[in-house]
Amino acid sequence: MLNDTERKLLRILYNRNGHQNARILIPELARLAGRETGQIRKALESLREERFIEWEERMDVAKVVPGWQHYVK
Repeated sequence: MLNDTERKLLRILYNRNGHQNARILIPELARLAGRETGQIRKALESLREERFIEWEERMDVAKVVPGWQHYVK
């Protein structure tokens, strides 16, 4: 089960990737989510481990894996 920060990030990434198809940097994610950058990195790592996103940490690029909506209820 996803915590609040993870759900919020997943929704932000889904909306950003779906509409603008542009990468989003961690400071911008922190601003949009209202969280600290450490919380953002921890949540992104958790989402990557659960295979909701693909995240290249070196390049700060996160992509939502298609079909994740079917697993979250």
